[in-house]
Amino acid sequence: MNQSPSLDSLSRTSTDQKPVRRVPAWVIPLGIVLGFAVLFFALFRDRLLPAPDIEVALVLATLSDSSSAPVVVEKSASGGMLFQASGWIEPDPLPMKATALIDGVIDTVQVLEGQAVKKGETLATLISDDAKLALATAEQNHRTLLSTRDAHLATIESAREKLKGAESMAKAAESQKDEAVDKLSRYDGLPSGAVPEQEIVSARFRVKQEESQQLVASAFAAEAKVEIARLELETQVKDDEIRSAAIEVDKAKLAHTRTVITAPTDGRVLRLLAAPGQKKMLQMDDMESSTIAILYHPEKLQVRVDVPLADAAGLQIGQAAKIRCSLLPDKVFDGVVTRITGEADLQRNTLQAKVSITHPIAQLRPEMLCRVEFLAMTATGNSSSDAAGGSVATWIPESAVLDGTAWVCDPESERVSKREIKATTEKREGFVRVAEGLRPGEWVVLSPKNLNDGQRVNPTLKKP
Repeated sequence: MNQSPSLDSLSRTSTDQKPVRRVPAWVIPLGIVLGFAVLFFALFRDRLLPAPDIEVALVLATLSDSSSAPVVVEKSASGGMLFQASGWIEPDPLPMKATALIDGVIDTVQVLEGQAVKKGETLATLISDDAKLALATAEQNHRTLLSTRDAHLATIESAREKLKGAESMAKAAESQKDEAVDKLSRYDGLPSGAVPEQEIVSARFRVKQEESQQLVASAFAAEAKVEIARLELETQVKDDEIRSAAIEVDKAKLAHTRTVITAPTDGRVLRLLAAPGQKKMLQMDDMESSTIAILYHPEKLQVRVDVPLADAAGLQIGQAAKIRCSLLPDKVFDGVVTRITGEADLQRNTLQAKVSITHPIAQLRPEMLCRVEFLAMTATGNSSSDAAGGSVATWIPESAVLDGTAWVCDPESERVSKREIKATTEKREGFVRVAEGLRPGEWVVLSPKNLNDGQRVNPTLKKP
């Protein structure tokens, strides 16, 4: 039978064991901090260390020609592919907007996105009840002013008749006065006592009375003339009011016709920005607050290409290009460079170009991704009888060449890398021609010294 150990043996065993040493608590956080410090230094070592200042220059591109005659580029001819870049299809030159020219609420929408429309075709309508009432009010106001003018003309005609009566009364009063004066003169010519004194006095009073009647009749005639002149001036005011009312009628008709939004040109609906019940406002900060639809010509398309600055030196207006779209991978479209934007994209380090598609097909749509291959241009001399092909030649400053190599600086990461090049013996104005190893637009380091591959630098671009 197994016997259990005694208490003395257990006590001796426990006293013979050494105490366990524990790791101090501050060691763990210190190790974490040191680990993060090592990781931070490994990741941002180049950022922490100072970057040397260097001067860089662009790799230039020219058209080379074996003859000494000046080079003239023929935009109709093209050679092999120089470079390629991605782009997106867009309307050429710009999309067209069908806009609501008055504020209102959409009543009906009669087209859909992708639908072909003709010029003048109805795209959408606005609720026109208010416009109809405004038109009816303007027309009624115009009719009222016309009736008022007719009544005014009748008043003028009545005033003219009154003038005729006043003038007749004035003539009659003048005749009565002449008769009284003649009678008084006859009495004065008779011998004294032939006519009673009372008759003579009565004749004198009658002359004065007839003179007063003539003055009153003349005043009535003059007043009638002034009234007619005033009414004729008011006629001009009435005519001006009628013309203003007619303008208001035209404005109301125009507003009513604008409740129907039509297509400004033939094309296809690129984007529809209207729905029944949607409010459209002209005086808003939102650029699309009054837009009903955006149209484009399917037969006029172009590619918006972001060309890297390293390749932008090879861009030229009229340069031929080949366009491939992922929608039709087996089909190649011909294109021509029509525009080069005046400002480069600093963040993306690209220059945008517009490439017109010569013969687009109906399947192509704006914003489709495509790939553009830019072809080399050919060149000939001035003489029409002699023609010689040309190609793009790259040139770099002589100080950038170092034992068959050149240091290239990436403008985005600001790091340098050593590259093998093939320099020729052809030199011109401090530049040497490079046959292989460099692309137009790249940055090369001038007088490179003590540089390491992948080293971060502080470049300063020296313009030629």
